[in-house]
Amino acid sequence: MKHAFFYRGFIFISALSLLASCQKDIDGQGNGVPVVPANQVPKVGTVWTYRYYTYYPFGGLLTSKTVTLRAQSEDRFGGENWLNIVDVDSNSTVYYLNTKATGLYQYTNNSANLFCKFPAARNDTYRSFNDGSIEDFTVRGVNDTLATGIGDIPVNYYEGVKAGDVVDYIWYNKNAWIVQRIVWARTSPPNYQYYRYSTMYLNAIVY
Repeated sequence: MKHAFFYRGFIFISALSLLASCQKDIDGQGNGVPVVPANQVPKVGTVWTYRYYTYYPFGGLLTSKTVTLRAQSEDRFGGENWLNIVDVDSNSTVYYLNTKATGLYQYTNNSANLFCKFPAARNDTYRSFNDGSIEDFTVRGVNDTLATGIGDIPVNYYEGVKAGDVVDYIWYNKNAWIVQRIVWARTSPPNYQYYRYSTMYLNAIVY
């Protein structure tokens, strides 16, 4: 049931993404053509704009809004520098992120945890800590192309599993980082059924 619901929802979100890709680039860098500068990486001051959707546990759209994330500062944990990525509206930290030779890491659970392995091969697996607990990731796609608000972006696609259920779908680009993400959450007891909780996809990035 979960995966059938996911694929129906994914078709809907993909259609929205394709529509967004036809719009003009709102940051003035490309007027709708693919724009992910090969010589740019996120740094202090980088701003991501996402379209963000949440859903009812029983299905159907709950909220739709624009979310703006900003790399607000560079903080030091565990002897390394991490970008503090905050939600601009709430001024709250969403991630502490950093790139290394093996991919994108997040600082959580008082340690560095691999979030998106890069470079990677299809079916690579790795264990990490994410959203409060251990999560097993598998690389499901390499060098795919995803339509976004600034054009088509090359991405790798990752799935994260907890207790046998897929709870994360992440599309990553080494210059834009998180391009699209779908998160699943559990309902309240006694059912504890997973449902698609949120979807966010990139509409613009300003370095």
